Amino acid sequence: MDDNSFRQLMNRLGLSWQGYAKVRKGVKKRIGRHMRELGLPTMDDYLQALTDPEILKEVERLMSVSISHFFRDQNLWRTLEEEILPDITAGHNEKIHAWSAGCALGQEAYSLAIKWDMLKKKRSALPELRIRATDINPDYIGKAMAGVYGRSSLKVLSDEIKSVYFHACEDRKDYCVADYLKKNIAWEVHNLMKERPPAEVFQIIFLRNSLFTYYREESISSVFLNVLDSLDDGGFFIIGSHERLPSQTHTLSSFKGSSYIFQKT
Repeated sequence: MDDNSFRQLMNRLGLSWQGYAKVRKGVKKRIGRHMRELGLPTMDDYLQALTDPEILKEVERLMSVSISHFFRDQNLWRTLEEEILPDITAGHNEKIHAWSAGCALGQEAYSLAIKWDMLKKKRSALPELRIRATDINPDYIGKAMAGVYGRSSLKVLSDEIKSVYFHACEDRKDYCVADYLKKNIAWEVHNLMKERPPAEVFQIIFLRNSLFTYYREESISSVFLNVLDSLDDGGFFIIGSHERLPSQTHTLSSFKGSSYIFQKT
């Protein structure tokens, strides 16, 4: 598939050419394979087939990207541990709700669960943390629920974290997340572009390296506002360190000058 054909597909789906720069080759291969499976030789044929809701859903799945890793952006997780989580717990005595939107293979949700468990060991009384992790790709959600990761995925983790929160799987090649870490994580297939956010009011929303990277700004303004409606007053909204909000809003203010951590005012 040439770049012009791929651009046609991205235009149809409202996706960002620049956002896919690093993953374009692999995604093009997946789409080309799908076209052959359907017996559609040209992009024009393929675009016409997108009027079928099931084919469109499969194309959206094939366009999804699973790149992530544990504790991505160490500065963020340090700020979470030292400032954000203590701030949130000071104002909530019962349940705290967090949403990992576009969770891919689940590393972000598990990273948050690990940080929370480590905080519990330092403080005697903490409210319960409930994490909702969503992604458009059901294959990613299935793998995230299983919590099985290759050795290379754990390279950034300290020996302490690996020994406490992971154990060797039966095949001895991969590592499994400790079962108790999964207890308060709810996994869900969810299309952020087409479905309303989950019903909870969240104190933390992670929307990192997904919506603002892979979609065009004009495609996501209303989605962005819907997500903000799910954020509690005083809650924290976190995007990727190289991303920017799609539009200015008086609802969010930069947290201590950060370009990717915001608090709802």
